[in-house]
Amino acid sequence: MYHLNNINKIRIFLILYASLLFGFYFGENSSGGAYADFQMRMGLIDHFNNNFKETFLNYHNFSDRHSPLLIIIISFFNSLGIPIDFIRLIHLNFIPLLILISYKCLILKFAKINKNLLFIISCVFFLSASLRSIAIWPDSRLIGLLLFLCSVYFFLKFQISCNYKDTIYSNLLLILSAFSRRTIILLLLNFILSLPMFFYVFVLDVNFFAIKAVNIGTIESLNISNKIFIISSLIFFYLFPFIANKSLLKLIINEFKINHFYFLIIIYFLLLFFFNYSDVYTGGGIFFRISNLIFGNSYFFFIITFISLLVIISLFKININNTLLFFILIISNPQLTIYHKYYDPLLILLFFLFFDFKFCKEEFLNKNYLINIYVFYIFLLAINLGRYFI
Repeated sequence: MYHLNNINKIRIFLILYASLLFGFYFGENSSGGAYADFQMRMGLIDHFNNNFKETFLNYHNFSDRHSPLLIIIISFFNSLGIPIDFIRLIHLNFIPLLILISYKCLILKFAKINKNLLFIISCVFFLSASLRSIAIWPDSRLIGLLLFLCSVYFFLKFQISCNYKDTIYSNLLLILSAFSRRTIILLLLNFILSLPMFFYVFVLDVNFFAIKAVNIGTIESLNISNKIFIISSLIFFYLFPFIANKSLLKLIINEFKINHFYFLIIIYFLLLFFFNYSDVYTGGGIFFRISNLIFGNSYFFFIITFISLLVIISLFKININNTLLFFILIISNPQLTIYHKYYDPLLILLFFLFFDFKFCKEEFLNKNYLINIYVFYIFLLAINLGRYFI
């Protein structure tokens, strides 16, 4: 595996890309909701084509919590006579771009790791059910993730070169402030770039963020306990390719501290007291869905959540960097519903590029990890596809 030449790498890339084209031809919808979401947006595309101004100013009345930008772009090209299916085919190619940018980020982060290995690890995202679905049925999350990775790329370059120009590129791509001594300039730049969205949402009063999937109060939709439980279980799930390793399992046992356990018990039951996520809300992550589908309740999910929190305490360093990242993950989903697809492959990328672990990631980026992550994603894709044939 370490001696892959460029021809073999290209073959692997093309085979996986061909599988994506195959999915496009047959209308793959492995994540479950991408097709329905796009069909809803087809109506919005027609509205923008017929009356752009009225649709733009009343976008919050169309039950879509995503930014209208991608819909406007599709509408524009469609109004020029370009068929929707051809636009979908062009959009599909954001996945290969995302994979190439992921590879570039991994090279910057892990300069001592074999590049062939990093390339093949990046190609695993071709098998992500979430990415495949929102690539085949256009969704703004794919472009958002691509822009995020481009921003990360320049941020990582800045960490190496200390070239201030890279922080500007990072901010321009995602309005994401990179750490720098010229913070005031970057904050000012972020504010200026954010003005169009502020104007659209608050001045024109097109607050599509406030659209609710379930009709409940705002306070209930912001329940922090729900978010901590569900997101922790998803972090545990995406750690599987790492923890399917004897050395790491041993580390979890060695890092176990009885005082951590007591602290976790208190926090866990406090969060459990306020947890009220219901099966009728939809979403909730893979363990929540399994728990309610098989057992008809959330008890299995609660057990998994406790294990998840225990693993997180054992494997993640307790520092400002990780605390901030966990906090951002929690507040980045202000709505009630929490879907598994929101965190695939975001969590994997955050594990690689930003989170600090108590183990050296370089030691685990090897052939065994490569096998683990491919088995993980192939199994997950098969499960998602299997839902439609059972």
